[in-house]
Amino acid sequence: MSDPDVGQLAALLGITAAQLRDHPSRRVGIRGIAAGNGLDALDETEVDSVSGYDINADYLEACRSRYEARFGDRMHLIECSIDRSLAITPTDLLIANLLIEYIGIDEFAAFVAANTTAIGVPSCVTQRNGEVGVVSKTKYSSAFVGLESIASEVDPDALAAALSAVGWFEVSRSEHPLPNGKVLTRQDFAATS
Repeated sequence: MSDPDVGQLAALLGITAAQLRDHPSRRVGIRGIAAGNGLDALDETEVDSVSGYDINADYLEACRSRYEARFGDRMHLIECSIDRSLAITPTDLLIANLLIEYIGIDEFAAFVAANTTAIGVPSCVTQRNGEVGVVSKTKYSSAFVGLESIASEVDPDALAAALSAVGWFEVSRSEHPLPNGKVLTRQDFAATS
């Protein structure tokens, strides 16, 4: 992600900062928080709670080590399966960046529908790979080959349609080309009622 020819890490940090700026929130949720995805962009003085959800306990422990001193008891890290069965803590802004490729559009839409009363704004980033493929060619490529079998490309129009079907409409969309030819697409949604 941080390889200069890929540019994904820097772009994603900038997008996350924009998500937080565009939707000032006292309660932030991050699905797929891993070792702290997005927390560098979050001003700890402007939040009452940060809830991070991930399936990987090792990532959550790394996140705790890196950010516990900064967020203290306002940070809540939850190890869980990231699917429609997850009931989240109420959040003003739910960030789901580079997650939908792994759980699928239908599962994400079902999760949002199941948590409608707990979510203010869902904001997500998906990645279109084009000719590059899921795993970018770097000196670390071989470590991520397994991802190709579980990731699928997300069509932003299909995501918007799936969320519309469960009561959410797209309020904004932006595209962010990466140096290697991939494109990150940010989509924000609001409840129809």
